[in-house]
Amino acid sequence: MSSGTAAMNRATRNGCWRAWPSNARRWADMLKLAETDVCATESARKHSTPQRFQADRAVNLDQWCHEPVFVFTCDLDWAPEWAIAELFNRFDEADIPFMPFITHASPLVAERFADRRAEVGLHPNFLDGSSHGGTVDEVVAHVIRLWPEARCFRSHCFVDATPITDRFAAHGFTCDSNLCLFLQPKSVPLIHNSGLLRIPVFWEDDIHYKRGLSAEFSSFASRFMTPGLKVINVHPFLYALNVPDETFYEQHRHLIQSDDDTTIKRYAHPGKGVRTFVDELINHVVRQSRRVTNVGTVYSATVGSAETGHATNDTSLPADKNPPPVIEGSQATYEAYQRADKAERARIIREIYNQRNVTDVYATSRDHNLRELEIDFIRRHLAPGAVLDVGCGNGYTVLSLATTLEADFLGLDFSEQMIRGAQTLTEQRRDQLRAIPRFGVADIRSLPCQDNSFDFVISERCLQNLPDREDQYRTLDEIRRVLRPGGRYVMVEGTEDGLQRLNRLRRQLGLDEIPSSAPDNISALKFFEKELEVELDKRFVIVQRQYFGTYYLISRIVHPLLVHPAKPRFDAPINAVARRVAEVLPDCERLGHVMGYVLEVRK
Repeated sequence: MSSGTAAMNRATRNGCWRAWPSNARRWADMLKLAETDVCATESARKHSTPQRFQADRAVNLDQWCHEPVFVFTCDLDWAPEWAIAELFNRFDEADIPFMPFITHASPLVAERFADRRAEVGLHPNFLDGSSHGGTVDEVVAHVIRLWPEARCFRSHCFVDATPITDRFAAHGFTCDSNLCLFLQPKSVPLIHNSGLLRIPVFWEDDIHYKRGLSAEFSSFASRFMTPGLKVINVHPFLYALNVPDETFYEQHRHLIQSDDDTTIKRYAHPGKGVRTFVDELINHVVRQSRRVTNVGTVYSATVGSAETGHATNDTSLPADKNPPPVIEGSQATYEAYQRADKAERARIIREIYNQRNVTDVYATSRDHNLRELEIDFIRRHLAPGAVLDVGCGNGYTVLSLATTLEADFLGLDFSEQMIRGAQTLTEQRRDQLRAIPRFGVADIRSLPCQDNSFDFVISERCLQNLPDREDQYRTLDEIRRVLRPGGRYVMVEGTEDGLQRLNRLRRQLGLDEIPSSAPDNISALKFFEKELEVELDKRFVIVQRQYFGTYYLISRIVHPLLVHPAKPRFDAPINAVARRVAEVLPDCERLGHVMGYVLEVRK
């Protein structure tokens, strides 16, 4: 360990309950920032590489309010390397991303993040006696020298003041995590007056035990599963020694200076503590297949390429009396959909589909190779009889099935334009069809069909476009109602778990995550598999599950790696090869945001 690192390890770790320094000199030093070094500040603003969002720029906050989304972080707090290694290894075992906020130079951090330097944050100490400096200027300069590429910070003990945020913003920082909303549900990023996006902490280990709370995770599991952003902050030293309370910490804090790798075995608390709580939390998140992302993704997903507008924290705004025009792919329409109530969401989606070229056979899915794999899966599980396609779009799936299967096909969709397109395509392909499908306009949440009237019901990426879970499950009830005893529902819908598995592999290989929703895919309310299967089991018997992992591995992993930095194309020859391989070997590691079920109705 270097002498500088040893000196930092000897620094006093101040408790998070210690008050912001109150002596006049410190306050005066802070406030002088408003009057001094104006030229340097302006220069820093002009030359900072990243562009933080402007105060009047629209942001998407509602996306964080529907489910728990986890972000793991750790404040190094001058921890020795053996403690840092212990926590890093635990994150690696769970295969989850995390951001360290550094207080000092760590060889482990330098090695691990050598190629991902923007994924490290800073943890400046503004308290009295800080080894980082005596003024805000000195502290900020010191930590930036530690890691110049950092773009996010969190102050030691969450010390906050306008001069601090302004100084970091002047150096090109885009966000901070400098607030703890302890166990508060529905947390979202906050818009700070400095121009930074503030990403609040949901849970921190030492705050938990200083409040005298139980170290039994099961007592808090339900609170971690509430909707909202769940930024988790862990201290390596507290984790390594499994610190249970403040008394234990005070008795062992001198070990922060120890370079002895056997310290954990000799001194770690044997019962419940920080380590057992964090381990159980991580296991719970993994078992539940909850979404885990990183600070950078939270920033980009919240700010993204939002068009200029007026930002607001109000995520439950009433629909506009004169709503803006619906333009597919626009950020304004995407944000309007996120804010909208159920009825308005349905209107937006209907308008998007009505705007499409309805005679384009792939009007509802641009990845035609994957679409054909999905149709082949459906075809294998149908037989002659009455077949209903809910959310049929322009009828392409039904028409494809009708080229090989004689059945009584009915396709229903809520878009009048799509149904007109289906009728046009039927006439164009009439000579190729073994059966002539019928099409009609209907709301699939209330099917205009008698009970027990179909042998098969199919859906392909339909339920995922409904406004909310209530409507999705209501539609499952409708499908059950119209199926005859012994009838089957062949379902191809979005899986959030599969997307997370795919993104985990993409992150490991240096590829960007694929967002769950985006301006060109605004309504993708994918299912969590465990929750979905609970609902399915109430209505159906699961006969078969189908994943398309092989195709996703080649088209979403191998293909982007081969063409990087160019953007992969759906019509690239390698995707046709991926389809051929997937026809022989359908799945690999359950990757991808679409999966299929074959279900037999319970009557």
